[in-house]
Amino acid sequence: MDGRMRQLVVDPASFFDAASPSLSQSAGVPAALSAVCLGVIPPVLALLRSPVISDAAVFDAFPPIRYATAGWEVSLPGVVGVLVGTLIAEPIVAWIVFAALFYLLSWPIARERGFGRTVRLVAWGFAPQLVANVCVLAVLAVKFPATPTEIWGLGVTVPARIYAYPLESEPLFVAVNAVGVLCTLWSGYLWAHAVAAARGLTVRRGLAVVAVPTVLVLGPI
Repeated sequence: MDGRMRQLVVDPASFFDAASPSLSQSAGVPAALSAVCLGVIPPVLALLRSPVISDAAVFDAFPPIRYATAGWEVSLPGVVGVLVGTLIAEPIVAWIVFAALFYLLSWPIARERGFGRTVRLVAWGFAPQLVANVCVLAVLAVKFPATPTEIWGLGVTVPARIYAYPLESEPLFVAVNAVGVLCTLWSGYLWAHAVAAARGLTVRRGLAVVAVPTVLVLGPI
């Protein structure tokens, strides 16, 4: 697998031309992305519990999630359950939506059919988001205050990319968010190769198919 991942980075054309991954192998990429996205929960909860946001305005907005069985009971704040569910689902939903969008946009010029192959190959284009998210989480682990005293721009945007903006701009956060934008462009480059291989197109036409959706998700939305 390490050799295949190296090929994805240095020679994506050969990777996608030769790739015939199973659905479970491809699903591993967005699944890993879901797991990494969960890393944003601690700073988000710290922000929600901070003096700048009223606890009641957030934590009372959702009923608690309770699971009871013989002899013990587990209770989870509803907002935490919503966050966990959303962060797990977003990369998977983004994967399916992007695959369907690229499939439809390439329909007039495609020489090959097969939605399933498009779905399996497009999943690998999300790999750069793992790099971007790990970088942001590393910076948050070092710089995010235990008790925030100001509002932060913090969350997960399409395509499942974590972003973090303190109220006062800091060079480190500007740099790490710039890495996120570059990784999204890298994802677009991989998607172009994925669409080209799955739909029988040239890479240039693949780039034309993915260009607009990729540009539209460069910033937090």
